[in-house]
Amino acid sequence: MDSKSLVPADVLKMLRQEIRQRTLAVRVITSLEEEVAFDCICGAWLSAENNLSAAIRRIGTRTYRMLVFDHTLCYKRLVQDAVITPELRTLVFGNADDPRDVNVVEYDAAHDVLTLGCYGRFVPEDTSRTREEPHVVEADPADETE
Repeated sequence: MDSKSLVPADVLKMLRQEIRQRTLAVRVITSLEEEVAFDCICGAWLSAENNLSAAIRRIGTRTYRMLVFDHTLCYKRLVQDAVITPELRTLVFGNADDPRDVNVVEYDAAHDVLTLGCYGRFVPEDTSRTREEPHVVEADPADETE
């Protein structure tokens, strides 16, 4: 199409279409960036404050399942089974007993700490668990000669 044959209405229509396409592309990119950022919460977590652990896995697009366990006794006890979803660009989960009780999920990448609302701060299980090697007492060479 020759630019001289375009009327202002056609140019305006083409500009609006281009703006819609660019806006859609920016929305898709932003959504994917959020999804990648949200996926950082997936994994096994240990509480930095008490005897809780959490397991989080992705169950859908920007939707996660969280299981919180208590390790106070000699066995694991399920404390909460919740679904984490985004709400206004923030991940949240509700309380099964009171749906109005909404807890915010925040991940601090600089310190690798996950805050799970009312349950407090958690650290990744694989980095926080240090292997306790059995204490080996080396024999004293003087004992061998006696």
